[in-house]
Amino acid sequence: MKLAARAFALVALALAVQAPGAVAAPRGLELGLADSAFNGADAALRDEWMTRAREARADLVLLGVAWSSIAPKVPPAGFDPADPADPAYDWETLDGAVRAAAARGLEPVLDVNFAPRWAEGPNRPGTAVAPPGTWLPQPAELGSFSRALAARYTGVFADPADPGAGPLPGVRYFQVWAEQNLSVHLNPLWEGGRLVGPQHYRAMLNAAYAAVHAANPGARVIVGGLAPYGDAVAGGSRVPPVWFWRALLCLRGPELRPLACPEPARFDVAAHNPINVWAPSRGAVSPLDVSTPDIGRLTSIVRRAVATGRALPAGPKKIFAMEEWWDSSPPDSGGLPLRRHARFLAESLYELWRQGVSAVVWWYLRDQAPGAAGYGATQQSGLFFRDGVAKPAYRAFGFPFVARRGRGEVLLWGKAPAAGRLVLERRTRHGWAPLVHMAAGPRRVFLVRIDAPEGAFRARARQGRLASLPARVAAGMGGPS
Repeated sequence: MKLAARAFALVALALAVQAPGAVAAPRGLELGLADSAFNGADAALRDEWMTRAREARADLVLLGVAWSSIAPKVPPAGFDPADPADPAYDWETLDGAVRAAAARGLEPVLDVNFAPRWAEGPNRPGTAVAPPGTWLPQPAELGSFSRALAARYTGVFADPADPGAGPLPGVRYFQVWAEQNLSVHLNPLWEGGRLVGPQHYRAMLNAAYAAVHAANPGARVIVGGLAPYGDAVAGGSRVPPVWFWRALLCLRGPELRPLACPEPARFDVAAHNPINVWAPSRGAVSPLDVSTPDIGRLTSIVRRAVATGRALPAGPKKIFAMEEWWDSSPPDSGGLPLRRHARFLAESLYELWRQGVSAVVWWYLRDQAPGAAGYGATQQSGLFFRDGVAKPAYRAFGFPFVARRGRGEVLLWGKAPAAGRLVLERRTRHGWAPLVHMAAGPRRVFLVRIDAPEGAFRARARQGRLASLPARVAAGMGGPS
């Protein structure tokens, strides 16, 4: 192998969804984690796992904001839902989570979901049809709550737990709902065979956008990430994400024909939950679904909407992947073997990054406990087992590294644990030998292409005493290693 390499580091800020004709810029990648401990009432457990999230080298943490839990069950006389200091609100748990994240250098992403009963729409069916908090959440009420939420975390609101200590931390990212293409999160999705969920969600999104920006002009509003798979028939409980996005942004059919849109959708960041059934390089079977390698199906819709004034404000939109995971075996016998679990994690980050995704949130930091019937209803996708022992995925998250063979070359991609220089190495019969010395770019992302022989070999990245998991470069020509 030639030791001389055609190497380059990525040196520009993220730019995910481009306007037509724009030239893609090299970019970084932010990594986030979700975990139920982050939002739990047990402060000691929360602090322990927030610390572990930082040690895993996460940039972001996803914090669920259960509107129905923070708001009063019944609004008392004089209640002002737009006032972050109204005593009827219970912010204690969320305040603690935001403080804990900020204290560890983690950026919170606040995801609002589940309306209180008094903020749902009229003619509500039973909870067997529409789970609590999902029936026509009223846009005006959501706007009031969103204003209170954003105002509380501007970075200047006095911390009620200790007013003399300074303000509560500021928050930049606010997500409006999640998986609103599923009936377990938003209802109704259909009326008389007509898709209505996206139109109602657009009103919710716009109300939240206006409220958040009124309270904090520097904030960024994220569209709720959609579930990746849907029912390709009218009236189903899962709307395919491509259908939902087209309707949300007033576009019709595969040709994305613009429709009348008196109230265009307003958001700063597009989002999706590209959860995979198969390997991260294998796309969804239906062209209406969007898994990890299919993000282009979404970005083409967003670009078209931006170009036609149906996604405001004008300008390119970043895209975040808000939920990515596979279960591992152990503990779930139906999951992936541990090494493959780690490899899929790293490869999914690369697949998403190469399609322009700016941030990826992995679910979860720690395995969930099994349910009454075993592991089927819970996730064993953590970087840690339930007992706190790290899996190989922990190393893959903190130092992801991917090798891909192309025509006459090998692409080596990853994200370094820290800023600065690193070395890419090849395994030989005498041990690890250097291939390339280089510096990581923004958000510590690096990319290099090297001339390569036809034979298989193993490569890794190393920074100081930290080394990535090795990646196998397959022999000969072909696709992913």
